[in-house]
Amino acid sequence: MTDETLERKRRALYRQRQDVMRLRRQLYAEADPAGAPALLESLLEAEEALHTLEAELEGRAPDEARGVLLKTGGVSQAGGMLMGAETTGIDVEVLLRQSHVPTGIVHLLDAKETPLITFRIKYLGDKPVRLRLTSFVEGYSAQEVDTVELHYNESVEIAHLPTFFPERLQAVTEMTRATLHVRIDDLDGVTEQHSTFPIWLLARTSAYLGVEDPATGEWIDFAPYLASWVTPNRPEVMALLRRAADLHPQKQIVGYQVDAAGIAAQVRAIFDALKAAEIVYVNSVLAFGVTRGTYMQRVRLPREALAQKSANCIDGTLLMASLLEAASLNPAIVLVPGHAFLAWETQDNGGEWDYLETTLIGAADFDAAQRSGRTMAERQRTLAERTGDGSYFRLLSIPDLRVREEITPLE
Repeated sequence: MTDETLERKRRALYRQRQDVMRLRRQLYAEADPAGAPALLESLLEAEEALHTLEAELEGRAPDEARGVLLKTGGVSQAGGMLMGAETTGIDVEVLLRQSHVPTGIVHLLDAKETPLITFRIKYLGDKPVRLRLTSFVEGYSAQEVDTVELHYNESVEIAHLPTFFPERLQAVTEMTRATLHVRIDDLDGVTEQHSTFPIWLLARTSAYLGVEDPATGEWIDFAPYLASWVTPNRPEVMALLRRAADLHPQKQIVGYQVDAAGIAAQVRAIFDALKAAEIVYVNSVLAFGVTRGTYMQRVRLPREALAQKSANCIDGTLLMASLLEAASLNPAIVLVPGHAFLAWETQDNGGEWDYLETTLIGAADFDAAQRSGRTMAERQRTLAERTGDGSYFRLLSIPDLRVREEITPLE
């Protein structure tokens, strides 16, 4: 692909993304998105065209220098020549692995799977050498330290994800610049390299669907961590669940001790309790792919949505999911481009799901919200099957994420 062709395709992709976002805003401004079939069909066609353009740009060789913070024998991002094999026998490359640090969930991440940086070291000296590798984010994290011993022609790759201080991250309410320190010392006391680099910290009040791995150009999938925003044990959630029990015909919420109709009756009671709480829908299209390097969305925790009596699609979905999990039911978050809605398993571990459009909590009854959710699910599933792209319909089962991924509630 020539540079001119690549530039043309990138421009076409940009325009198509803008068109898709415009249609998303129009569709999800509707009280019932599934009740606007012409607009929904236009969006689905635009989504398919976007998928085609994205597929055409896949498979390009990544820039070899992507994500390189520091490389011996060259120039670091901070400036200045670095020592290399000719002078010290040590070849070092340090790669940035997260374009943005998701401060709300960083404590749940594993360094092996989602490191912040990766050290790649090869030793070409005659005598064994012992190195100390240190990294930290100034003012926000502890120091992570590893010590390694290397012999001639030996290589090692070490991942770092420093432990962040929760009390410091509480103040990160907007995207914030921070300073990453990377230090390489030999154990004779001679500093091999100490460099600093600017990095981005994402607001702790944002949910993260993904960030880019600058070293590979691939996306790190953080969508499953939306389960951490499902908080069934909060007093505010439990109080509303008690009000839902009062609205149930049998005045009780009993989980999966009843048949599918009994399960639906419990979900209806929870929906009606939220309606009685006067939760109002606030239109806010999910920001999938809007910001370079990150897919993110500002969300309210369930207790915040209840206190403010307002919710966008993801707020309402997380709130309903919290209530269903508190009721010992199996909820799921359904993600489609630009939108989210609720699913629940109709029988425990039965594998069958029903759906609900939470944006209708303040505008329609349970039956209408259920019809809307079912319609949206069917349309998006069809699109996912037609394109082979699972991002058009993604069901995140909260019980599965709790058990398999060990994703716990934020509070």
